[in-house]
Amino acid sequence: MDDTERQVVARFCLGLPDFRAEVARLDETKHGQLARIERAAVEGRPISGLLDRYFGIDPATGNRSLHGGLPGAGTGRAHEELFGCPHGHCSREERPVPAGPVPRCQLTDSAMKRLR
Repeated sequence: MDDTERQVVARFCLGLPDFRAEVARLDETKHGQLARIERAAVEGRPISGLLDRYFGIDPATGNRSLHGGLPGAGTGRAHEELFGCPHGHCSREERPVPAGPVPRCQLTDSAMKRLR
């Protein structure tokens, strides 16, 4: 998988709880389509085309995530710790809150792998 696709999977993983909540209000067809995208991501296959086909999301410009808050707002982050995708399928990196739990993959619910 190339770096661009890994970034798409990382954004998808980060926004997955919100995406699941949105799709939960839709019909069963959309539930199945989201499940197919999740399976592809877990298996390390590209998801850009599926996001576009099923939900009309252009992965290059369609980051619909709500994770773009104001700088300095919210809880702090531990600068010494860095965690990454437990399976190496995406480029997501997470810094946990100080003394907080190890971040988890939104796709597999696996603990993320410590990078440093």
